[in-house]
Amino acid sequence: MSTPETREAQFHRIYRFSVALWYAVSAALTVVYAVRADMYHLGISLGTFVVPPFIALFHRLLHLRPSWQLNTLVLGFIFIAYPLGGCVDFYRVVPCFDKLAHTLSGVFVSVLCIVLYCALAPARRIGPQDMYLALAFTFFGSMAVAGMWELGEYAVSAIVKMDLQRVAATGVSDSMNDMLVCMAGTIATLPAVARLAKGRRGVLTSPIRAFVENNFPKKG
Repeated sequence: MSTPETREAQFHRIYRFSVALWYAVSAALTVVYAVRADMYHLGISLGTFVVPPFIALFHRLLHLRPSWQLNTLVLGFIFIAYPLGGCVDFYRVVPCFDKLAHTLSGVFVSVLCIVLYCALAPARRIGPQDMYLALAFTFFGSMAVAGMWELGEYAVSAIVKMDLQRVAATGVSDSMNDMLVCMAGTIATLPAVARLAKGRRGVLTSPIRAFVENNFPKKG
């Protein structure tokens, strides 16, 4: 059975490979859209190059030690949502890809909300006594981000002159369904809060626990 330290070492190697793959995909997309003179997709493809450095800069500016498990999870979600969804246009050409991404966003943002709760909690952990507060914090935090995302899409639509929310075809249905599937992903993640409160490890709790233990010494 692997120890937390062993898992972190394993995911450090996985993360470095993932970053190398990320740059290879970014370079390929940039070349393809430059040849096609597709300035919109070229611009957003160039933007993908800043994601791994931004993750590193985020940790440095906030004086945080990375959890390679959590970093891998973050990079994986962004890869689905940004290079695949936006640059390769999976949102437009792959049926239900948009809904898959929004469901996963509920999981992803919920994980970050759990981390934030641990950072703010007096004991820097989720205990049995505050499990229900942590559940509420995670649920409403994730749903607030879902709402802000839709507001952001609405604002960007006016700038790029593209119907990102498919208002012409669906009215408000697309945005409402996006938030509903995000809620489903959020609810599916809530058991991780209970597992953390009980000291159990799992696919989502291990990255969270590694990050919290690296950065927030336990109090009390």
